[in-house]
Amino acid sequence: MEFRILGALEVRAPDSTVLAVGGRRQQALLAFLVAHPGRIVSVPRLVDAIWDESPPATADRQVRNMVGLLRRLLGGGPGRVAPIRTAGPGYLFGGPEVRTDVQQFTALVDAAAQPGADRVARLREALALWRGPALDGLPGRALSAVAAGLEERRMTALERLYEAESAAGRDELAITELTELVVAFPLRDGLLRHLLTALARCGRQVEGLAAYRRYADRLAEELGLDPSPRLRALQGELLGAADGVRAEAGPAEPPGGVTPARVLVSAPPQPYPRPAQLPWDLPSFIGRTAQLEAMDRCLAGTGTPGTGGPHPTSVLVITGIPGGGKSTLAVRWSHRARAHFPDGQLFADLHGWSSAGRQDPHAVLGAFLRALGVPAEDVPGRLDEAAALYRTTLADRRVLIVLDNALDAEQVRPLLPGTGRCAVVVTSRDRLTGLVVREGAERIELVDFSPAEGRALLHRVLGAERVAAHEQAVTRLLDACGHLPLAVGLAVARLRDRPQHDLTGLAAELAAEGTRLDVLDADGDGPSVRLRTVFALSYRALDERAARLFRLLALSPAVDLSAPVAEAVGGQDAAGSARLLRRLANSHLLTEHAAGRYRFHDLVRLFAAERGREQESERSRDRARDRWYAWCLHQSAAATAPLLAPRRSRVPLPPPPEGLRTTAFDGAEEALRWYDGQRANLLATVGHAFEHRNDDVAWQLPALVWPYLHRAGRHAERLALGRTALAAARRLDDPLATGRTLNDQGHAWSTAGDLPRARRHYEQALDQVRRAGAPAVEGQVLANLGGFRFFSGDYAEAAEHFEDALRLLPAEGPDADDWTVRLCEVSLAAVHAFLGRFEAARARAERLLAPELGLHDGILGCSLRNVLGVAHFAADRPDEALRHFARSLAVSRRTTGFPDQQANSLAGLAAAQQSLGRPTAARRSWTAALDLYRQLPSHYRAPVTLLTSLGFTPPDTDLPSATDLPPDTAPSTAALPPAPLPTR
Repeated sequence: MEFRILGALEVRAPDSTVLAVGGRRQQALLAFLVAHPGRIVSVPRLVDAIWDESPPATADRQVRNMVGLLRRLLGGGPGRVAPIRTAGPGYLFGGPEVRTDVQQFTALVDAAAQPGADRVARLREALALWRGPALDGLPGRALSAVAAGLEERRMTALERLYEAESAAGRDELAITELTELVVAFPLRDGLLRHLLTALARCGRQVEGLAAYRRYADRLAEELGLDPSPRLRALQGELLGAADGVRAEAGPAEPPGGVTPARVLVSAPPQPYPRPAQLPWDLPSFIGRTAQLEAMDRCLAGTGTPGTGGPHPTSVLVITGIPGGGKSTLAVRWSHRARAHFPDGQLFADLHGWSSAGRQDPHAVLGAFLRALGVPAEDVPGRLDEAAALYRTTLADRRVLIVLDNALDAEQVRPLLPGTGRCAVVVTSRDRLTGLVVREGAERIELVDFSPAEGRALLHRVLGAERVAAHEQAVTRLLDACGHLPLAVGLAVARLRDRPQHDLTGLAAELAAEGTRLDVLDADGDGPSVRLRTVFALSYRALDERAARLFRLLALSPAVDLSAPVAEAVGGQDAAGSARLLRRLANSHLLTEHAAGRYRFHDLVRLFAAERGREQESERSRDRARDRWYAWCLHQSAAATAPLLAPRRSRVPLPPPPEGLRTTAFDGAEEALRWYDGQRANLLATVGHAFEHRNDDVAWQLPALVWPYLHRAGRHAERLALGRTALAAARRLDDPLATGRTLNDQGHAWSTAGDLPRARRHYEQALDQVRRAGAPAVEGQVLANLGGFRFFSGDYAEAAEHFEDALRLLPAEGPDADDWTVRLCEVSLAAVHAFLGRFEAARARAERLLAPELGLHDGILGCSLRNVLGVAHFAADRPDEALRHFARSLAVSRRTTGFPDQQANSLAGLAAAQQSLGRPTAARRSWTAALDLYRQLPSHYRAPVTLLTSLGFTPPDTDLPSATDLPPDTAPSTAALPPAPLPTR
């Protein structure tokens, strides 16, 4: 089966029947595959080839459908196997029975270059394969780029043909063909040069001069350039004005092989060109001072362009998020450093992340070599030979090479010079780790604008007066743009072009997440400055698994992304999820802010969420959301257990989805570390669940998270979360959920120092759980009411509440709550001490510290040892008191989140040390206790009052007692450290 693209697309069956490929899109897809035989072409590249910048949401599916139709067409005959097969993220074209005209053309051109070959015959045979312009009739950027590369190869073959014809002495025959070709390709230097040589040899100088004049006029008019030195020398030959210049036909077959014809026998050497290809330097460029200085150090050696030579590893990669200003930075530095590279500056847009398709390195090398003065006919047809000639040409020159928008390291490597006298700046969305590792490239990661840089851009474009009048709006605008340079630039351009629109109005428009990308894209004057297009180019390069995770993560409430988070959302295993996250980070669609932890840029997340809503079914979105909710709930339950006790009564949860993996924790410190890492995700998930009316999650998750927030001292967050949980429980009209949530909120307010508000919540909670008929939960609420009475100084009533709670709390069964039972018993020991029943307090504390109960090495053990210390101190046994207070202090220092127990231990230690005649030690202990008490609400200081009543005199105290400090002077919630009540 034969496939032809050197002209209009044509497919011939083995019997030479022409097959009709239906539809322009099918033709474009097949033509793009034919142009890349033996190479995997990804589905996103095919989408770009077919639809350019505006693919539909169903583009991937349409590509697969079209491939299916093509397979049926191409494999439908007897003995025919479709030459398109699935491979990796895309499709592979080729097979043993497949021929393409491009492959035939390449083979014939290569054969013509072999020693002893009939060059003219082989080249004419190759050129006869052309039936018209390559890919004729198939528009689109990607296909146009392919066609341009094929046309360049055709031109090179033509120039080599007429070089061979001239060497064979057939100038008269060549003149007719060359005259037509020069008309068809009027700016092709090589064709005109062969025509002028042939005319000169045939004595037709007048025609040659006329042809030269037409070319020179057109070149000046269209490009503002003069003819090349070699063409000017030919003009001199035609005019007879250059001494020692004459046209001379060489022998048909010189000894030792074919030598290209030479017109100039003794022309003076011409200086080589010094290309100046750098694009326009943006006048509004702002900031990036640190990055420019880093580039100076990397590429100019001494820190300032023009003051030193580049070092031998003069390759620098600028990488970063799409729209981050990589190309702008590269161009700015290149203009600053231009004087440092007197032999020229080369620039190429490699289209690595472009709908036009990546630039072939061979084509770029050809353009660079011609710009450096190498005649087109001397550019080798093989990539490795062209790269070698390129390195040779640059060997003694100082040239700056800017390679913009590279796809990967393989695209860049052939374009690297072989000498440290040159410098290379590469920009890419990929991290190009291969260049860093193998070629020793330096890398600069470009981040968002700083707030100062964003404001400076607004000042420069809009004027300081206009910006100063709307300072708050400027802050909101920059935040809405995520400080992304492209987004800030689009917003600034809109304000500049519409002076009647004020900053406040645009900031308000950008505040709405649902339309933010629409607002920023509204005035883009081309795809390259539309945010969605810029992000889409990176998105389409992803394989399907990475793209799907990208979408699902954006739809989830998770904000701090890691392998376990990705596993929960996407359903992949942890190792696979980690690889996909690295893939997204390498494309700068995620930012790695800590080892193994990633986050979205706000605008990239909006784009990804749009793709998720368009491309994920409702069932897929719901499944991912439910997996995430379940993971948060069950993993939080696993982490909460070691923070309290394994026998603590749990929040009732539905069973997890099949396959959901959670991690067990060895102890409280490991659980706290997990919570520290997931805190932002859990808080965001509560808000997300409430907003989307998943009210069971919205109350259950705060109920699980509260012990962590309590121990971590995040009381303002705990209160805020509790308000959301309470609203969700009330929206469910669930008295048990409402009672549990009110109980938690009461505890939070007590910790914050507001005992009256805590009591109101406890009393409301008691009403709700009694309405629900839940005696075990009623026991928990009564235990907290006992704590309220204890801290209010009503010790007898506190004892009644603790005893009532013990009667209600079951010892066995699903509602068993051993933690609260033990907490009530420990609290009763403390009540005995405060009521002056020191012997009863000692007996109860010693019984509870029995090894089989397992309380001796936890926070309850601290409380019991403090009770024992007070009892021994009251019995005038300060040495025994000292031993118990010291052991309590040791445990409390190992346990995060209980500064009140540590303060009580230190105060007791100070009292015992004072009684034993150790004033220096007592002062040191009391000073440490005082530092902790000053951070706690006043009701936590009751133990000091008790010790004082037993004879302790605090050294130089300035600490008010609990009764001296009114409730309205309690510390603010936001500033409070962790300080638990004796019960929940």
